Amino acid sequence: MRCTASKRGFSQYFKHEDLNRIRSFDLDFILRFAFGIIRGEILRMPRYGVWSFHHDDLGKYRGGPPAFWEMYYGDRVTGAVLQRLTDRLDGGVVLRRGYVRTIKESYIQNRDQAFLSSAGWPAAVCRDIHRGNTAKLEAAPSSTSAPVYHDPRNWQTLRSLAQIGLARAKGKFDWYFRAEQWNVGIADVPISAFLAADRPLSVRWFPKLTRNLFRADPFGISDGPLTTVLVEEFDYRKGKGTIAAIRCGGSDQVEVLSPALDLPFHLSYPYLVQWDGQVYCIPETCQVREIGLYRAVHFPAKWEKVATLVEGVDAVDPTVFRHEGRWWLLCADGSVGARPLHAWYADHLAGPWRPHACNPLKGDVRSTRPGGTPFVHNGRLIRPTQDCSGGYGTAISLNHIRRLTPTEFEEEPIAVVTPMAKGPYPDGVHTLSAMGEKTLIDGKRMVFIPAVFWRNVAATVKAFWSRLVT
Repeated sequence: MRCTASKRGFSQYFKHEDLNRIRSFDLDFILRFAFGIIRGEILRMPRYGVWSFHHDDLGKYRGGPPAFWEMYYGDRVTGAVLQRLTDRLDGGVVLRRGYVRTIKESYIQNRDQAFLSSAGWPAAVCRDIHRGNTAKLEAAPSSTSAPVYHDPRNWQTLRSLAQIGLARAKGKFDWYFRAEQWNVGIADVPISAFLAADRPLSVRWFPKLTRNLFRADPFGISDGPLTTVLVEEFDYRKGKGTIAAIRCGGSDQVEVLSPALDLPFHLSYPYLVQWDGQVYCIPETCQVREIGLYRAVHFPAKWEKVATLVEGVDAVDPTVFRHEGRWWLLCADGSVGARPLHAWYADHLAGPWRPHACNPLKGDVRSTRPGGTPFVHNGRLIRPTQDCSGGYGTAISLNHIRRLTPTEFEEEPIAVVTPMAKGPYPDGVHTLSAMGEKTLIDGKRMVFIPAVFWRNVAATVKAFWSRLVT
């Protein structure tokens, strides 16, 4: 139906005949995509109100255009909010909130990812309503004192275009000449020591690698003086990851068993679980859209698959742990650009695994993607996560899980682990895993890798020739 709203000052009000017709539909909610600042009876007519998107960080930017000013001012993240509107200006009830990494090379791409990352939120709120979780809809309205922005002026548009051009040039340069090389190390402190963000910690890094190779995602088992660490080993010349095992004793000498686990598809994040006298590995296998459970027949060199825990999901960095009598599995969904967090739970490690009622649980590029082993400190369950707001491996966020049940999830960040600027790997960190009284960590440095350079040159020539002949 076509409605006409009358304007009073900055607000718009619906006419009585339109309100009466809308009332006759007995709606649960209205999702607003048009009009301006709407007020009055229309906001209270649907059972659960009128919902509206705001595609910016509401605490910093009001107005519009959506997802523009984050790029302009160089913010690492672009926010989005789904809120229930009230008569208060910019004082809605927040139903869902999320953040994606700001794409500096294209305004259209940055805007569209903000749109797409939040598109499923109304359906998620509907699922909450079906389960009887309606408290959030009646929460107190939010408040913000952020400035109100409007369409950019000509000089601001020109400046934005210059910023985009510089970002694209830097991206191309990095694509050809700067590649990631990761390595792993051991800190002789328990993982809880990393909660003290201001405390400098010493890391013993494993020997440096050849430029075509990197190792990351360490998970290990300590047996007296002998330590065995499983890592992702990636060879740039092959373009495929396998799982390698690194054994080290009291000296600086290490023994590398490569590969310890090799399958026809890419492997990474070899998450280890010790349970009932057995050692299990749950590697990332998102390329085949499943989460598999592998048991060590002879640790660490021989494994057998014993179960498929979850099928049909691009599970990134699957992390398994026990909490309050249940097994929990958390991972990021790699099929969605924002990589939201999903969870499953089970009574037994091999399953069956049931999805969390509130999937996806959250979508914040600063603290969603798993980044190591959850641990308990002073009665609090802490989850290491990856902060990718400034690029892959920006930092590790340590989050306190306040509530985790089959129908509830709530966590908050309480500490950040940043790359060790004065060490040999100052450009990134993304995994923190417990190993008794020691902690495993990885680090990144950006270097020129010939194999990457020539591969990208070949891809550029191929794309150019394809456009030329068509």
